[in-house]
Amino acid sequence: MRITCVIGTLGGGGAERVMTYLAGGLAARGHQVTLLTLDNSVPDFYSVPANVQRMRISLPTFRKAGFWGGFPRLWKLTQAVRVTRPDVLISFMTISVVASCWLLRIPMIYADHLDIRYLAYCRKWKILRNWLLRTAYKVVVLSRRDEKFIKMYHKKWSPAVIYNPALPASTESFPCPTFLRPNKQYVVAVGRLVKQKGFDRLLEAWRRVCDDFPAWRLAIIGAGPEETELKGLAETLDVQHSVDFIPPVKTLGPVYQHAQIYCMSSRAEGFPMVLLEAMAAGLPAVSFDCTGPDVIIRDGVDGFLVKQNYTDRFAKKLEELMRHEPLRKKLGEQAKTVVERFSLQNYLDAYENLCKEAYHD
Repeated sequence: MRITCVIGTLGGGGAERVMTYLAGGLAARGHQVTLLTLDNSVPDFYSVPANVQRMRISLPTFRKAGFWGGFPRLWKLTQAVRVTRPDVLISFMTISVVASCWLLRIPMIYADHLDIRYLAYCRKWKILRNWLLRTAYKVVVLSRRDEKFIKMYHKKWSPAVIYNPALPASTESFPCPTFLRPNKQYVVAVGRLVKQKGFDRLLEAWRRVCDDFPAWRLAIIGAGPEETELKGLAETLDVQHSVDFIPPVKTLGPVYQHAQIYCMSSRAEGFPMVLLEAMAAGLPAVSFDCTGPDVIIRDGVDGFLVKQNYTDRFAKKLEELMRHEPLRKKLGEQAKTVVERFSLQNYLDAYENLCKEAYHD
């Protein structure tokens, strides 16, 4: 089967990483896979699997193109899809390609990687999106909450739930990354420095515990528009002496191997790959309760879930893990089973089955 996978860029992020797993996995199963990206200005952060054909085009965003510019943009995108001659198309978070598939009569599967209840669109784009996704064979979401939401408010969509995969951690022994200080223990958080990720709340929680644990540090790994604001908040809270802001890291395995705890302070999520990877590496996790972490973390078994905005309770659970090494080890061992609960095999099976159903429908 010829399958075209479409995503905006491979410039970093969980969805982009999962797309490389999906494209490479489907190709390894004998399918002819083309990976199409839409923005040449963003360099690749992830490598394209060797068995996948890569196609790049450069399209302006709809906001930059304007109303009339949207038509040549759609024409260029449609021609690019036509060249790949797909039997089925899979789009990650790229709704405009749904219109191209409708014009070309190509069955398509659309997947969102955020909690769809919190996606922000202008009114016109929301109307267009709601109509276009009626034409998709399936709208893949990452939680039962989103599936229920679609069935209540978008009855013409056809939802399916497919959880992101967790891959086993490397068994290789890595040296400690140079940006982690020797003889220190680390709480790690990874993500774009944006409001959604809630790093402001993490810093507030860290203020409550850091003075009692001078041998511990907090490492926030990522970049984004709120970097200056977050660094300023760290100084305001007087925690800058125990917090490291680290630029994005391509390979997080060595970080997880030398860290002790993983934290997720997000206000909203999809099904976060960084959490899956940290737990696969044996890190117990503390997270606010939101879509994704609420399924991945088994509260009290392999980590702790805390009600949204209860920063003081978040700090107490963090302190509990920092204080008790046997508890960290116990939860960390259970965390490793995440690779069995959300295996790559099951993930590829689910998408392959959807592709076959869409093609033969």
